Amino acid sequence: MARYDDAKGSPMAVFKDAEEVYKYIGGAFTAAVNDPKFIEATKGTGLVIRLIQTDPDCEMTIDWEGQKVLTGAAADSVPHNVQLRMSSDNSNRFWQGKLNFTLAMAQRKVKLDGKRSVALKLLPLTGGIFETYLATLQADGRDDLIVS
Repeated sequence: MARYDDAKGSPMAVFKDAEEVYKYIGGAFTAAVNDPKFIEATKGTGLVIRLIQTDPDCEMTIDWEGQKVLTGAAADSVPHNVQLRMSSDNSNRFWQGKLNFTLAMAQRKVKLDGKRSVALKLLPLTGGIFETYLATLQADGRDDLIVS
């Protein structure tokens, strides 16, 4: 459901600020880095993903082997080997399973740099993140963030 800025008539971002992004998307990643499927899939890869999002601007670093998610200024404290860039709206859609990653990359809605082969191997496991993310939105009554 699109929200509109009454003054400008243009679409508003789905998240009101970076803290909401950290709470919901960061929270889904926090669950994922502690999930045995992801722990096994990322063992020995050294995979550290920097997720840069716009509107609102925010950054997260997901250290899969270190099993931690860092947000904001703390995200800069860990070197990364994959960088993923997208709008927060597209991130919201993707983590609900509503944005085709490959197509979004082709359309430049998502930009992936770095150790692509390892990052792309995780795509089949993302369903677990989708479920966690959607369940959190539903539990918090955030129907405004749920994409139909």
